Amino acid sequence: MKGFFKGFFITLFVLIILSIGAIGFVTVKNHNQPLGDFFEDMSMGEDSMDFLMLGVDSLNVNDGSPSRSDVMMIVHADLKNHAFYMLSVPRDTRTAIPGRKNKEKINHAFAYGGPELSLQTLNQLLGTNIKYYITVDYAFVKEMVETMGGVDVNVPMDMHYEDPTANPPLYIDLKAGEQRLNGDQALQFLRFRKGYANQDLGRVEAQQQFMSAFLKELKSPKSLINFPLYLRSYDKNTQSNIPMSKLAKLSPSILRMGEDSIQTGTLPGVPQTIGGISYFIHDEGATNEILTSRGMK
Repeated sequence: MKGFFKGFFITLFVLIILSIGAIGFVTVKNHNQPLGDFFEDMSMGEDSMDFLMLGVDSLNVNDGSPSRSDVMMIVHADLKNHAFYMLSVPRDTRTAIPGRKNKEKINHAFAYGGPELSLQTLNQLLGTNIKYYITVDYAFVKEMVETMGGVDVNVPMDMHYEDPTANPPLYIDLKAGEQRLNGDQALQFLRFRKGYANQDLGRVEAQQQFMSAFLKELKSPKSLINFPLYLRSYDKNTQSNIPMSKLAKLSPSILRMGEDSIQTGTLPGVPQTIGGISYFIHDEGATNEILTSRGMK
């Protein structure tokens, strides 16, 4: 059980930080954009924006070491109605990866070609034309949760597991029930994989629960004073090709975000064992219905 997943949804928070503090874009190395392009893009009206959020099983997303995307989520931002829809893609989804001979699990694409190949593979699988991505690593999750003073989560079961050979070493010891998780405990919760009754789908549900709790904490008044720290951590622990102007356009929707502003879903399909390997086989028809109804195709 080497290197698992990471809290990617919190990258959505990244958008919050950067969009609200868009004036700081000149200081963020991952999002350099000429001022002329920034203001020109800001003047163009857009009704929606789609991007891929990736969580990578790595200590440092920028060190170039091989890793796999442990979390994949498509985010559809409805800028007109100030709403968000997040579609989780199970890491075991079986698909063709450009440049590979046989179909594999979709999370392998990151190891072969980083976020660019992951995005290309996803677009090929779903018939979408998503242009942007954000990738975050373990350190980002831990630093953010520590900075905000913890996150309230309902741990669905006792979680116990250890793997000293993982990177970083994995020691999970959480009791079931409502509790406030610190940075290290949040990583334990997010990296726990074994024990869910419905396997990978159960893990996706846990990730979505964490995301909701994280965003609620982020929106609290006390978080405002931590924005400079969030920006610094974002700059250090992420990769993205989203221009700052695009992030800034999200700020009105984020500021108006309420309990009903975020809807989540999971790619429809079923688990299946092929050649002794467990995969998730997505339902193409049902997927197309979801993407079309959301204006993502």
